[in-house]
Amino acid sequence: MLKRAFKRNSHNALFKGLAGFGRALNRLYENRNHDIHSNGEVTVLQKIAKMNPAVIIDGGANVGKYALMIQQHNPNSKIYALEPVESTFQQLKANTQQHESIIPINKGLYKENCTKEINLFSSHTHSSIYDIEGLSYAPTDKVSIDLMRGDDFMAEQGLKEVDFLKIDVEGAEYDALLGFEDNIKAGNIKAIQFEYGYINITTKKLLIDFHQFFEAHGYVLGKIFPKIVEFRKYEFKHEDFLGPNFIAVKKGEEALIRALSRK
Repeated sequence: MLKRAFKRNSHNALFKGLAGFGRALNRLYENRNHDIHSNGEVTVLQKIAKMNPAVIIDGGANVGKYALMIQQHNPNSKIYALEPVESTFQQLKANTQQHESIIPINKGLYKENCTKEINLFSSHTHSSIYDIEGLSYAPTDKVSIDLMRGDDFMAEQGLKEVDFLKIDVEGAEYDALLGFEDNIKAGNIKAIQFEYGYINITTKKLLIDFHQFFEAHGYVLGKIFPKIVEFRKYEFKHEDFLGPNFIAVKKGEEALIRALSRK
């Protein structure tokens, strides 16, 4: 009876307000939050620090805020910070120049070695090789960028293993993963963090695609919450595009999985 009453009156002011409140509450519960200090990203870095990581890759480093956060919590790690947009890269270099452990690289990560055009926006954080649908604002410019496969990057740098790989490349996360597939398949990368959200509607890469990719290569996948990572099997209800961050960990890294799962 309550269901019928709701459906008959679903477009009156009261029920519209309740529906809006429910959506907001769901976004809050599901951690739709891009502030690294409160969305769990810093918590992940703190827990990874206990594993004494030697090599970290920051794919999509932007102006260097995240790389500096990595350095703060993992001062003994070598951090490769990749940023393909030249103007943004120059800011990255300036912001990280006092830290020898941070190595800025003017390239982006992709499934092949190539040059592509990237859309620029007024905010540095939104540059994307995809023409994003549904935005209320338009790109301000386009520039060419150099992209490379992660496997080739690791070979070029002489990296046998990577302790933590973070990928934040505005919709090209799955493409970047494909570029690391040889090393992921070989288990040479212990943990991989990536973004998933509304942009995946444009890219047509669903959360199930990431689940299937990682499960096929011996990783477990979890969603990052403010205090814990919730490792879970895929369900339709998780395909909500709310994001913001997920992490895949090699099944053999049991200590790291336990640490991430606990408050």
